[in-house]
Amino acid sequence: MLPCLAAALWMMFIPGLASAQSAEAQRSTPGAIQGAAKDSSGSAVAGAIVTLETAASTSQRTAITDQAGSFRFSAVEPGNYKITIAASGFAAWTTSMAVASGDNPPLLSAVLQVAAASSSVVVTLPQHELAAEQLKTEEKQRLLGVLPDFLVSYAQDAAPLTAAQKFQLGWKTIIDPVSLLGTGISAGIQQARNRYPEFGQGTEGYAKRFGAQYANRVSRVIIGHVVMQSIFHQDPRYFYKGTGSIRSRALYAIGTAFLAKGDNGNWQFDYSDVLGGMASHELSTLYYPSTSRPVRKLADDVLLGFAGRAENNLLHEFVLRRFTTHVPKIAAGLSRRILPDGTPVSLISVDDWSSKTAESGGPVAFMLAKDIQVDGVIVAPIGSKAWGHASFTGGDKTMQVGLDNVRLKIGDKNVPLRRTPLKDGGAALLEYHRLENSGRISIMLYVAENVSLPPAR
Repeated sequence: MLPCLAAALWMMFIPGLASAQSAEAQRSTPGAIQGAAKDSSGSAVAGAIVTLETAASTSQRTAITDQAGSFRFSAVEPGNYKITIAASGFAAWTTSMAVASGDNPPLLSAVLQVAAASSSVVVTLPQHELAAEQLKTEEKQRLLGVLPDFLVSYAQDAAPLTAAQKFQLGWKTIIDPVSLLGTGISAGIQQARNRYPEFGQGTEGYAKRFGAQYANRVSRVIIGHVVMQSIFHQDPRYFYKGTGSIRSRALYAIGTAFLAKGDNGNWQFDYSDVLGGMASHELSTLYYPSTSRPVRKLADDVLLGFAGRAENNLLHEFVLRRFTTHVPKIAAGLSRRILPDGTPVSLISVDDWSSKTAESGGPVAFMLAKDIQVDGVIVAPIGSKAWGHASFTGGDKTMQVGLDNVRLKIGDKNVPLRRTPLKDGGAALLEYHRLENSGRISIMLYVAENVSLPPAR
């Protein structure tokens, strides 16, 4: 009887064991998700970025649509997922779906709609028009509401001036009534001290001193701030910094006594002020009494020019800003948008990565995989370009990636990126993974410093 009882129990146990094994196998069988992206006309959207994310946002996979607009995610574990498809010029398409064990859901058909115009946009005026608008504000700047202070720019990212605008700014400076009054007072002080006795005294002496001073002022402004600045394509204004440590601002103010910002946005040696000052000095010998040491006098004028500009810049950087009227609000930090340090930046490599395309330390290109917004305004749309240098070790399956000096292009700025959210993140591993059925990689980097952006208009 015992053998019969054992056989009966065994026959009862086997179906349950087989059923459990079958259920376990069913639970662990992955499925697949595939589909195609088209626009409203039915045309395939190639190069769209497809993101597969778990409902709890604990993991993410990325794919790129091919020339037919198709994409596929294989080996998808059972669960609930969110799928997002984004492409430049289109509104993001999103759907949710559940994947059962061994399930191959129906082919997804995503129809991407053209992105609607944003209600808050950044207006990019032509540079000469933007400069004209900024110039209107600069021509109203006065110390204590009286003394003209036109040759200082408090605007963020001031546009370069055309030659005509440089002349306009210089002309407004020399014909300002307060400038004429100041020249008259200075001529009176010179006469009271009997400076340049060759001019004599009385009305005639005063007129000569006034004429010489005014001619000297005109020549310095027109030659130094108009003619030379136009020839060398340099800007005659001092650009207020206003941020950073006292030391950095002081060094900036002193340094700009020797450097001028070129019309191309790069800093250059201040040829304009040096050569303009020398030309103005030579011209002044026609109406000032001659000196016994002309070469020494010329050298003194050049050195005093550097010292005078450094003093003027330091005063504007630390003192005169608070006493100046009609300073644009942007300079006070209002309406200015900042792309914060640590902002995540999702990138996808433009090319397949292999030992042939990503040589050690070689240049690589990326595109932005997700819009970057600041205060509800898209400052960098999907597809924006980035570049850097890459190095790696190992083969396709064991590749270890390293990146260096990666920059994202936002407008006219090259925004530096780093691999960790925090500056002191140390030698953290780079967050990257390969795209589905592709040698391209997806990486997550972070903005390396606060970046000032043009204001929303």
